[in-house]
Amino acid sequence: MHADAIRMSGRFAAVAVGLLNGAPSVADALASLGPRPIDVVPFFMEDGYFTRVAVPKALGSAEMRLYPAVGTHPGMAKLILGRTVRAGLAPDTLSLVLVGHGSARSPGRRMALHDHAARLRARFAAVHVAFLEEQPSVKEVLSTIDGPAAVLGVFAGEGMHVRVDLPALLAAAPGAIDLGSLGDEVGLAALIADLVLGGSPPGRTQERP
Repeated sequence: MHADAIRMSGRFAAVAVGLLNGAPSVADALASLGPRPIDVVPFFMEDGYFTRVAVPKALGSAEMRLYPAVGTHPGMAKLILGRTVRAGLAPDTLSLVLVGHGSARSPGRRMALHDHAARLRARFAAVHVAFLEEQPSVKEVLSTIDGPAAVLGVFAGEGMHVRVDLPALLAAAPGAIDLGSLGDEVGLAALIADLVLGGSPPGRTQERP
């Protein structure tokens, strides 16, 4: 979806998608682009193990410029606000809960989700951050909110967290408004392009030996 939108914009010579687990693989994606400098934007919501270790490992010796994960872009806050407004909700009367995966191995570190929440607090009655793999949990955060609360999953894909885990938690929280997951937000394509074309410095540069 996002690759098609970027491709149709005509801003890049070629666009390919590579998956760490699945097809097409990262190697197949690189092969389809040919021997040229390649800009790589990890489609993850946080900068963690996958962006720091798994993605560079999958890229191997490819000549590339590796940019920050799309979910760390400051423009994510605008997409979150837009999702809320399109749902017919008035942000200034609403508590917003942003839900991320979190880390069971290294809980408590500052995440992009915290930065997006900080940018949005002036627009909402309150903004909270909750996680599935660390504290504070979704159940814990929702139990502290009086009045309407909208819940948005900040996940890249439509996996178990989006299809099963988060809906189950919301089903047990009467009154919570489910805003779905941000991974299908159309505006993500523009953020991906902006990371490459907007002057954001690459996270790492790797060249062929």
